[in-house]
Amino acid sequence: MLNFLLKYLYNRIKILYRIWVLRMQFNKSSENSKLAIMQTLRIYGSMSRMKLTELTGFSRATVSFVISELIESGIIKETKKQQSTGGRPAVILELVPFSTCVIGANLDNNHWKIGAFDLLDNVIDETDVPVQTQSAVHTFEVLRTSINSFIRELNRPILPVLGIGTPGLVEKNDHIIKAAPPLEWFNVNVADIMSIDMELPIILMNRHRARGLAECRFGAGTNSSNIIYIGVGSGVRAGFYIDRQLITDSFGGAGELGHTTVEPSGPLCSCGNEGCLQMLCSTPFIEKQIRKSVRFGEDAGSLLPPDTDTRTIKAMDVCRAADNGEELSMEVIHTASNYLGITMANLANTFNPETIILGGPIPSTSRLFVETSNKIMRQRALPSIVSSIDVLTADLGEIGGALGAANFALDRYFPISNLENTSY
Repeated sequence: MLNFLLKYLYNRIKILYRIWVLRMQFNKSSENSKLAIMQTLRIYGSMSRMKLTELTGFSRATVSFVISELIESGIIKETKKQQSTGGRPAVILELVPFSTCVIGANLDNNHWKIGAFDLLDNVIDETDVPVQTQSAVHTFEVLRTSINSFIRELNRPILPVLGIGTPGLVEKNDHIIKAAPPLEWFNVNVADIMSIDMELPIILMNRHRARGLAECRFGAGTNSSNIIYIGVGSGVRAGFYIDRQLITDSFGGAGELGHTTVEPSGPLCSCGNEGCLQMLCSTPFIEKQIRKSVRFGEDAGSLLPPDTDTRTIKAMDVCRAADNGEELSMEVIHTASNYLGITMANLANTFNPETIILGGPIPSTSRLFVETSNKIMRQRALPSIVSSIDVLTADLGEIGGALGAANFALDRYFPISNLENTSY
């Protein structure tokens, strides 16, 4: 009798376990289907159930079931009816603004910009969090703590992924910052730091490429499909975009523009090379040049009142002074922008983009820097190529990095390549 009872219990447990496994698989499949449909509507806009079935490859039954759940949850809604050539008009489905969100964060100038964005890329909420340290571990601990608090206060559904824009060279697949020399960060495993007390998987990318992605989709580049974004700040980074998608490589180093040689006998870079662009066109270069000139007796005018320590001069002060006509500052900005203009000419001849967008603190602060870079590019590139290239400055400001990181996270979490290729 005891053996019979044990055998019965064993078989019963096996059946219950199989039911549990099937239920978990169904729930996971259902969640993936929801994400796929939400991502499709986000990328391609409003459409009918039939079009969703075509783009996602799901069965009509799956699409119908998932749509019902998403409507009930208030994430999508039925809107106007589309005229058809025969039969009943098709009901159009679209995302409900502010119904659910994805989180993005970007590190710049010793503070985190954190944003929550709906799937139509409206800003739901944002916050700035100062960082009082250059320690990589402490910097990301600040972010982890802030994200958890930020999410608690949002009080709305959040997609399970976090996009982060950071300085430096980011490995493509490993959540690792390989090198950010100005901060002395090397081989920083961000996933390990962020995983404590936080369940969101993270997608990491360089902060300038994050800004570039946002500019392509929602900012200065919305009318172009072939774009190069160049961010100029403490370093120089580029992002290459075709059809508003970031072009990546096998490692994650595509766009390390700051380490291209522009002056063979130039200053030694932290990478070991001499004459890298970022040694001659960045905030450290501008500050070093103006301080050196002042120490050798040149007059910095209103930029440096008498008895003021030259170490207090910041690159943004020089940018503003140059735009106001201060001669020494103009000379420094001309030098820096000349090197960038040469690099832009090489990019124009090599890639022939529709648009080059200049972003980061220096282009956003100095009109002279942008104008001179553009002028030098047009002097040095092939006229037949460069005549059709627009040079623009970034539109989106600080929120752009967080928005771009959030978009990249969604793209990676459910890749656009999983959907059939249609216009963006």
